Amino acid sequence: MKRIPPLYGIIALAALLATGCGERQTTGTTEIPVVADTSAANVPQEDREPIQNTTPENSSMDPSSNAYIVFDGSGSMAGPPIEQAKRAVAAFIAGAPEDLNIGLYVFDNAGMDGREVTPLGRGPAQRQMLKDQISRIEAGGGTPLGSAIKAGTQALIKQFQKQLRYGDIRLIVVTDGAASDPRVFNRSISFAGEYNVPIYTVGFRIGDRHPLRQFSEAYFTADDEKELLDAMEETLAELDDSTALDL
Repeated sequence: MKRIPPLYGIIALAALLATGCGERQTTGTTEIPVVADTSAANVPQEDREPIQNTTPENSSMDPSSNAYIVFDGSGSMAGPPIEQAKRAVAAFIAGAPEDLNIGLYVFDNAGMDGREVTPLGRGPAQRQMLKDQISRIEAGGGTPLGSAIKAGTQALIKQFQKQLRYGDIRLIVVTDGAASDPRVFNRSISFAGEYNVPIYTVGFRIGDRHPLRQFSEAYFTADDEKELLDAMEETLAELDDSTALDL
């Protein structure tokens, strides 16, 4: 596995794709203003609400790290690729630090528009739920990365506020191709950048030409199951360095 420097490093994203990587930049996030299906990138600067420094219900000071995985189960992953990816992601989750909160978002034959199958959480029951959901993934449909990135961004921001803005967050996307929702993708990339949500991308069997490369804090490529697992493990390599958030 080799490293591929990001072009701009706007956010940090890990997606299961092909073999390489990039370098991490310090990022941060804050609470998303609740506006139905509206990206911050669509709101003129002068019309935006100030970023709220809120204290959600059941919140507490918590330095926990959070990894939200987006798994691409599109039709192009059919056959050996989807099985390799499922095994690699399951192994990554099984070997992740016990105190790491992990969430999972999937688009596949069972939900082509994408859906959150496991909210952020930790513990034995959480790991078993993630394992079960991964085993059910069946390749099919397009690649709505835009919707997935926005959902992941919102989930991480909500969790970060719940932790009173302590800890670390990162978006890990699992995909093998370009977004089938390019307009939503562009807005979601801007949205994540607006709130400084770090994204790590792993390109599975596609090399280093994926559009996400220029927006990723670290971009990796993987051609097989082992390289995919290695790349995902690299996304957690700097968890000791807490994310410095600009509030």
